[in-house]
Amino acid sequence: MEPVPKEKKIYRGIDVFLIWAGGNTCLATIFTGGLIAPELGILNSVLVILLAATVGGLLLGLVAVIGARKGLPTMVLTRRVVGTKASYAASILNALQLVGWASILLYVSAEAIAIACRSLGLAGILADPVLWVVVIGVIEAAYTAIGPEKWVWCQRIAVTTLLIVLVYETCALVSYCLSTPTALTMPKNVSGSALLWGFDMVLATAVSWAPLVADYARFSINEGGAMLGTWWGYGVTSYILYSIGALAAVATSAYLGDPTQVLLKLGLSTTLLFFVSVSAVTTNLLNIYSAVVSTMNVFPKLRYIPLVCLYGGLTTALAVVPVLVLNFEFFLTYIGVVFVPLTTTLIMHYLMPSDRRPHTIGLVSWVVGAAVGLLTSITYGYAATITSLAVTATLYAVLAAAFKK
Repeated sequence: MEPVPKEKKIYRGIDVFLIWAGGNTCLATIFTGGLIAPELGILNSVLVILLAATVGGLLLGLVAVIGARKGLPTMVLTRRVVGTKASYAASILNALQLVGWASILLYVSAEAIAIACRSLGLAGILADPVLWVVVIGVIEAAYTAIGPEKWVWCQRIAVTTLLIVLVYETCALVSYCLSTPTALTMPKNVSGSALLWGFDMVLATAVSWAPLVADYARFSINEGGAMLGTWWGYGVTSYILYSIGALAAVATSAYLGDPTQVLLKLGLSTTLLFFVSVSAVTTNLLNIYSAVVSTMNVFPKLRYIPLVCLYGGLTTALAVVPVLVLNFEFFLTYIGVVFVPLTTTLIMHYLMPSDRRPHTIGLVSWVVGAAVGLLTSITYGYAATITSLAVTATLYAVLAAAFKK
């Protein structure tokens, strides 16, 4: 919970890039593209993805600059923005969403391995997803326990392997689409509300990473490397993976563009599913680590390893039943409502620095922005994320200017 000293700032820009490329190269990113494509079609989905992922990546990059400058985790940074007690509430909400993400990834990765085992003629316990939920859950908890200082080379190897598999699958998917062009028929007369809904879903997925960004950017050697590494580590993989999910959902009718279903549909070797499962480990180490850091913001006397075991166990238990996978859109809506205004408030606070500004300004901006986002979502079902972002930024700027006068 203390600023990272200069001698422990070991991440270069490429290391930050690989952390976020590894974290974002996961099935959940593909799922978001697969969620919006059946409604928007391929072309509209790609346009929405390019815009929303670029905006989302920029927001993450700005948080990374703050983390590198201050040397503190994100939830600790929020203390000066919304107050210590409010930062505790944010920390708890963040830990909950991270356990949710981790359980989604763990479940789908375990299911992928179980299918691969069945395709190889293995039966019984080896073909049971519950076994692999436990096995992968233990591996990712152990990986998280070694700490971020030792992740660098592991991430480089794991991410490179996973990207090779995804490139191979993408080539096969594109080839399939070219042979069956009717599969790419787009819905006609896509409404503006549908486009805003798609933008919401993609931006909410991006901002779900914001509470984690400074946890890793604080180890960066310089602010520029932290910003560009975070922005483009997230951005480049988002462009690719959202688009893969969109293309897969439309062309193969795979639920949420699930790569497991795509592999089966295209008749590719199911042994590739073992490599797809790597995504749970490379991403969930970020989820579990940041859940621990958020908890330590509230309870600083707790120890790192026991908390890793606790959250690893909770993730594993929740992954046994795929509740959040089946309610993916509502999960993204919750994330957008809570963390878009919080992230906006954090960025505005450091763009308009002042040591005398009261926490009330940040707290009011966050609460009002969340309330507006929730009401917009309930009333219209779209534009909640962008509306919440705009309202929060405007309100914070107005209140800060009024206080200064």
